[in-house]
Amino acid sequence: MYRITLLLTLILALIWPALSVAATTSTLYINATLIHPKDNKIVNNGYLLVRDGRFVSVGQNKPTLNGQHQIVDLQGKYVTAGFIDTHAHISLGEVSYQVEGQKVTFDAANNLETGRWNGERLLEHGITTIRNPGGDTEANLAYKKAQQRGEVKGPKAFVAGAIINTQPFDGLVKEVTTDETIHHVIREQAELGVDYIKLYTGLSQEQIAVAVDSAETFQLPVIAHLEDISWTTGAELGIDHLVHAMPVSPDLLEHNQRQHYLQNRRPGSFSWFEWYQQVSLDSQQISQLAQTLTATDTAVDPTLIVFYNTFFADQPKVTAHKELELVHPDLLNNWRTFYHFNIGWQAEDYQQAQQVWPKVLAFVKLLHDRGVTLSIGTDLGNPWVIPGLSYHQEMALLADAGLTPMQILAMATHKGAEVLGQSHQLGRLAPGLVADFVVFGSDPSLSVENTRDIAMVIQAGKPVWQQQK
Repeated sequence: MYRITLLLTLILALIWPALSVAATTSTLYINATLIHPKDNKIVNNGYLLVRDGRFVSVGQNKPTLNGQHQIVDLQGKYVTAGFIDTHAHISLGEVSYQVEGQKVTFDAANNLETGRWNGERLLEHGITTIRNPGGDTEANLAYKKAQQRGEVKGPKAFVAGAIINTQPFDGLVKEVTTDETIHHVIREQAELGVDYIKLYTGLSQEQIAVAVDSAETFQLPVIAHLEDISWTTGAELGIDHLVHAMPVSPDLLEHNQRQHYLQNRRPGSFSWFEWYQQVSLDSQQISQLAQTLTATDTAVDPTLIVFYNTFFADQPKVTAHKELELVHPDLLNNWRTFYHFNIGWQAEDYQQAQQVWPKVLAFVKLLHDRGVTLSIGTDLGNPWVIPGLSYHQEMALLADAGLTPMQILAMATHKGAEVLGQSHQLGRLAPGLVADFVVFGSDPSLSVENTRDIAMVIQAGKPVWQQQK
């Protein structure tokens, strides 16, 4: 027994140094052009030292290191922190409906296979983190946990559960009717481990107040999609995040325009352009809105691309885009045969929508210039949103609105991390943070078109995609 013990001791003494070196092996990326949007700074001849999935050191010129490490020469290529999509329903599948007598019900499929398909394409386009702002609670959490366990290759996810609303929509919404049911749903989602609570358009002002108070009990931020209730009111009630650049509340219009809008508006997606036809961006109502959003630190996720796709859905550049092959086949077929936002639209509706599109862009620019926190989201899962590619389309639309490439990169990185409540972990090239970063062949700080020139994507210190030579 003594000899066996001695032999084992000798073997461990021989291999332990090698095991220790292997466990602490670092990767040093040198000769990088580091882009820091938060500081509006570019560092030439930079380096990134990564160990155990985090940045150990970030700086200029090659450091002197002790111990064993792998060296990767980036040959002057450009580096930003990994991109964050703050509005990605990554596991959302086909939408269907059933008719029973006079009642029509809707159902949204959710599955991990769709999440797997989308996840790989998001990574290829530099998106290393997402926020899933609502859907089937179990499906959203299933993707999050599968990604954490390494069973799914895709962005890490922070998720909301089923969207809280007063109208049913199986697979997407949890219907509530009383304050008690609101408390029950939020408690249930909190116990299951969601990161956010999502509220929808059917809730009354009083119900929103109840939901916000209930979410605060569990220290959960609240995301909301509002329409009749104004964004100003929502922010004052304590909503943390507002989604979609469609604040179509009559209360945000001046008196005469409000009356015209209320008398003539049609239900559904028509209101998206009809509201913009009536709003004055110079009005006291819009000024107060921007002031309130800034004062309450309420973030906005514009998701311009999903509305661009709606306003221009009469054109092949949307419905016959050459990269629609990136969309899951079942989802693409669903859009082509049933599920889209243009049901009932006529030629004149498209014309009116396209005429006000510059006003939509101007509204987003106004919010940015007034200091409202904006992030980049795509509304992945909805019609004509192409996984991965539409993130870069969103960037291009923000550039059309007048934002600079560096401002857009800020939204894609550290602003996105702020919205997620993850600034301590994500969004910057800085020591201690998770080593998510993207390597570009062209300078994305000069043009957002260059964000598509991706050479390599690193997630938590590991290469997850590399351009084929």
